[in-house]
Amino acid sequence: MRLRFLALAASSLLLTATACGSTDDSDTPPDDETENPDTSAGDVPPADRTACTGLTVTPGTYDWTVEHGGHTRAYRVHVPTGYDATKPTPVVLSFHGFGSTEQEQEALTGFSTLADAEGFIAVYPRGLNFPEIYGRGEADTRGWNGEACCGPAQLANVDDVGFVDALLADLDTRVCTDPRRVFANGFSNGGFFSYRLACERAQRIAAIAPVSGMEGVTDCRPSRPVPVLHFHGSADETIFYDGGSNVLGGKPYPSAPESVRRFAEFNGCTGPQQQTYQQGNSTCVAYTGCKPESATASLCTVTGGKHAWPGQPLYNGGTPDLDASLQMWRFFQARPRP
Repeated sequence: MRLRFLALAASSLLLTATACGSTDDSDTPPDDETENPDTSAGDVPPADRTACTGLTVTPGTYDWTVEHGGHTRAYRVHVPTGYDATKPTPVVLSFHGFGSTEQEQEALTGFSTLADAEGFIAVYPRGLNFPEIYGRGEADTRGWNGEACCGPAQLANVDDVGFVDALLADLDTRVCTDPRRVFANGFSNGGFFSYRLACERAQRIAAIAPVSGMEGVTDCRPSRPVPVLHFHGSADETIFYDGGSNVLGGKPYPSAPESVRRFAEFNGCTGPQQQTYQQGNSTCVAYTGCKPESATASLCTVTGGKHAWPGQPLYNGGTPDLDASLQMWRFFQARPRP
């Protein structure tokens, strides 16, 4: 299958802007089709679980749907080899970039293969596009409401946080999940959205690992310290390492170092920064002295790196010096929700 891996590039944004930016009223998204979600009430910790009964799903890859916000929302799930339907199992949510799909995110990250080796459930949600939200427009515009970024989901203020709530509830009826080990990552627009989940669902998401996406929430107030492992190329021409602003209704966003620093502050990190990884063009540095100590906020910088997933060289020259997916999983393993 040909992999497109459509990123949040300026050319793609201009293409989609044409679909909704005409001065003709017939092409203008009507105000009454936008959503105004209230996401303040859903940040509650789920009950602990020691075992499951009555579940019949076996290892394999599945495409499931759940109804939410007037839409049929889709997500792909890879249940790993060796999965035991009675044993609570970690879950890794991986959100695709703008204009991409859940299948492309699966291929980009390699999480399904890693899940088989490490024993976690890999989940790839699908964002909404212009036709699904407004009934017209460019189809290759799937994305997430990351608040600062980007595309139709952000323009329409789609309740993607509520979708994740619904997804996790639906997933829970199918496979045996561990409520204390649910993690999130994402690429580009999906990285912005993983930060939003940390801001608004700290009781559900144990830790996050954004790639090429910033903390763009206007009033981010996590209800508990959330560990963060952020990956970013210093030469990213789509989501600038030093911060910038997005077109198509997007808002200004901070730099990669500032995004991580904000969570270091949220997490009470008062110790010195420490280098935790260095190989070739890739270096990771963590804020320490956090409360708890495991709630580190870390930034992995790929010097000269582009808008890419480190460790995936087939897309935008992702560096071979750093395997983001493997490093994420090691980070997650050590950081279940308290």
